[in-house]
Amino acid sequence: MKIVSIANQKGGCGKTTTAINLSSAIARLGKKVLLIDLDPQAHATFGLGLSNAPTDKSIYNVLTDNNEKRRDIANCIISVSENLDMIPSNILLSTLEQELKDTEGAVSKLFGSIDAGKLNYEYTIIDCPPSLGFLTFNALRAAGIVIVPVDMGAFSLMGVGKLLGMIELIKVKINHSPQVRALATLYDRRLKYSETMLNEIKTFFKDQLFETIIRLNVTLRKSVAQGMSVLQFDIKSNGAHDHIALAQEVVRMEGAEEFKQALEEVAFKQEEVVLPASPRIPAIQPAAEPVDRCAIFSINAPKAKEVYVVGDFNHWKINEASRLAKLDDGSWQKKLALTPGKYRYKFVVDGEWILDSQNAEKEQNPFGSYDSVKKL
Repeated sequence: MKIVSIANQKGGCGKTTTAINLSSAIARLGKKVLLIDLDPQAHATFGLGLSNAPTDKSIYNVLTDNNEKRRDIANCIISVSENLDMIPSNILLSTLEQELKDTEGAVSKLFGSIDAGKLNYEYTIIDCPPSLGFLTFNALRAAGIVIVPVDMGAFSLMGVGKLLGMIELIKVKINHSPQVRALATLYDRRLKYSETMLNEIKTFFKDQLFETIIRLNVTLRKSVAQGMSVLQFDIKSNGAHDHIALAQEVVRMEGAEEFKQALEEVAFKQEEVVLPASPRIPAIQPAAEPVDRCAIFSINAPKAKEVYVVGDFNHWKINEASRLAKLDDGSWQKKLALTPGKYRYKFVVDGEWILDSQNAEKEQNPFGSYDSVKKL
């Protein structure tokens, strides 16, 4: 079963619209689909006409540790249409983070519930809340594919880096690497500004952007108001055509295996750079062991409480060994003895992953964001 999370901390980018209509379009292709509404605002639940669903059969009841309220995941599934089922949401979901704050493995609660449920679906689509909190982390942890809807607004790319940083953190913390794809939404071809923003999005995401573009279409709004997908409301509309095209792209994706292979290839190339000279060199040759060099990592962050540097040189691990020392002028610094070669790295400032502003050299990574690069 492929698990797809639709995530973006920015509201109004078409996230829930994508979740509803992508689910319906994949179901129309003959695949069995489960849509999970993981947003306490329950917009996807409303958008598919399930606002009157039983309040004790929601995703909250699946994830809670309250014995009186907890339900098996199979008992919370509601049929929507042919091949499409849904687990609705309600406002109680907003209390879940506080409820599970002291529970071990809380960030994997959704993944564990789906896995233990042994559900008979080919696709599970998760509609995330417009934030980067506990619920979104659960969805990213569960997902093999993450779709990031990006609209044509002036602030469309703001905050995307934080989402990609959270995905990288999941890789570091629990060794889980979902495949990331951006989706251009709310595109109005009548506006020159839409074309400008689309070019910026293409530049940012490069080949990690879906070919399908979701055009601005009033039918999408009308269908939500009627509590049905755009495919049910008007199959001939642009909104329906775009989401069917998107569904075909998603179904064609090979899933996370291709992404994991790309990561392994990147890691292998990086290891090749720093390998010492071959031991087969004849004895008459001078020693070929490379001499470690002192690499200085520094960042100006006077208000920060803690700063780390993570990269190829420490397997991207956040620990005491990667912590920077704070200097009297408010800057932070770390000196590392490294073998000559090329290293990707980032700073982690109070939990936020950022590039080295003092180093213009950077390279795109497999997550769709960038890493700073230091050559020794």
